Amino acid sequence: MGSLHQEWHVIASSEDLPFRHVYQTRLLGQELAVWRDDNGVVNVWENRCPHRGVRLSLGVNIGNQLKCQYHGWKYESGSGHCAFVPAHRTAKPSAACVRTFPCAEVDGLVFAQLEAPVGNAKPGRQRPLGAALSTNLRSHPVAMNAKAVVEAIQQAAPSFAPLLGDQADRVQTLVSGLSIDLSCAGLLDSVRIFVQPESDSKAVVHARLYAAAALPLQRKIVFTQLLDELFARVLQSPTPAPTARLIASDAVPLKTPNPPAADKPGEPFSCTVIARQNETPDIASFWLKPDDGRLLALEPGMHVSLTTPSGHLRQYSIVNTPDEQDVLVIGVKHEPQSRGGSRSMHVDVQVGTQVQLTLPRNQFQLQPPGRHALLIAGGIGVTPILAMGLHLQRAKRPYSFHYLARSEEHVAFTQRLAALGKQAATYLGLDIEGTQQTLRELLQDREPARHDVYVCGPQPMIDLVVELAREAGFASEQIHFEYFALAPSSKPPAAESGSYQVTIKSSGKAFTVSPGQTLLQACLDHGVAIDYSCEQGVCGACMTKVVSGELQHGDVYLSAKEKDSGTLIMPCVSGCRSETLILDI
Repeated sequence: MGSLHQEWHVIASSEDLPFRHVYQTRLLGQELAVWRDDNGVVNVWENRCPHRGVRLSLGVNIGNQLKCQYHGWKYESGSGHCAFVPAHRTAKPSAACVRTFPCAEVDGLVFAQLEAPVGNAKPGRQRPLGAALSTNLRSHPVAMNAKAVVEAIQQAAPSFAPLLGDQADRVQTLVSGLSIDLSCAGLLDSVRIFVQPESDSKAVVHARLYAAAALPLQRKIVFTQLLDELFARVLQSPTPAPTARLIASDAVPLKTPNPPAADKPGEPFSCTVIARQNETPDIASFWLKPDDGRLLALEPGMHVSLTTPSGHLRQYSIVNTPDEQDVLVIGVKHEPQSRGGSRSMHVDVQVGTQVQLTLPRNQFQLQPPGRHALLIAGGIGVTPILAMGLHLQRAKRPYSFHYLARSEEHVAFTQRLAALGKQAATYLGLDIEGTQQTLRELLQDREPARHDVYVCGPQPMIDLVVELAREAGFASEQIHFEYFALAPSSKPPAAESGSYQVTIKSSGKAFTVSPGQTLLQACLDHGVAIDYSCEQGVCGACMTKVVSGELQHGDVYLSAKEKDSGTLIMPCVSGCRSETLILDI
């Protein structure tokens, strides 16, 4: 066992462990599930349920236990011992135990080690003298070996002078293993950097800034910019992210000289990442080139279903211009509450990475010409709305584009926005009242009979736009929206009607769905393979055909007409009112 396994490593910040969240990361190739119980105790476990091997990061933090999402087994905080097995409620719990690792939370950072040596000491070094205040800086994933990252930072130490508020020739360094202190003689401000070795070729840079006085936001932004510039130089990517063009240059030769016909929705195919760019501190864009050179039949509002390197199936809206038919452009936000999908995209996906994806049907389509399009976007919801604006601009159809963002640094796809010219308006840093007033004015100033409303963004914003649009006189069929995810407080519940019998048409297999159990879970438990992703009835990944049964819908994906037809169901949140249900699988 290498000595690095016996050393303490920073694997997360305290902010990465909000209330009842499960955080996923890796250390020296070992995948970890990290969570805090309701007593504040941090657990670092192997990210694997001992029962069937499902990732525990997909499970539920229920306070002092972690519940596996697959069969509902529960494991105790601290020991990792199995405390409850739903299938044997009255029997003694299984002897199964999650593999746990030593961990400690010190000065806002979470440390862990894979092997505890004899006489194991607590991690961390003494806090710098005179540092009255301290704050964590944004963690930064890098596609490099951890030791190489430390060497790169040490060699570039003078460039961190703006962060410390001094001149480059006064920056001092102190290296200890995979950590490095940067300071300036005579100044109290300093930064302590920890490099997490995720694997032999990937690392994450964590840092904590110490200061004698309150820290302005700009100091934190400077750190992110410095790391971006440093590793862009070090990695010397053969395909740099685009700066002057809307579409990335192609560094991957086509495998066929004549591209095949445009693809069909739902058909899986392989793509290679030919470029990647950081759009905002938490949004990255990716250019995905089909490996077979196919041309893509794309429409604004369409999204792709992509399998991340971590194995998660996720949906991402395209932000293509009308000219981009041989490449897919998507934006991915690194969500703090991520179950692993967005983190894998930000950490694991680099130029040259291959991914599998499909193009599902378009549930967020532009309506035929005839009415003016009022486009409203918030946050990462800008991706489908911006694609619509670019399409309407090319088609010379009337539209207006309105983008709400937290601040100027959180405005994504600035080059594409610039292509919209005066038609695009941005609204920065609005509070709740300001957001309500802005949206109310946008909708009340339009004549409903001559406009269609399109909105995408956080669920509360979408709900507000829908409510205000209806108050302004817009009919339901004129209000178009797409959810990325539902707020935890308003997730559509899985059908909790009485039990019912399910039959699979192709095999004749039959089984019972118990009260409170989702149809999806019952299918998976009985070996019926169904793709799924969000488990909220939002993404459409688990959509299944129905032969017969009285359906109880709980999703927001299917249209009212599709629900009335009784031929489609989202098994993650929907069920059956009748005694029998036959699925066309």
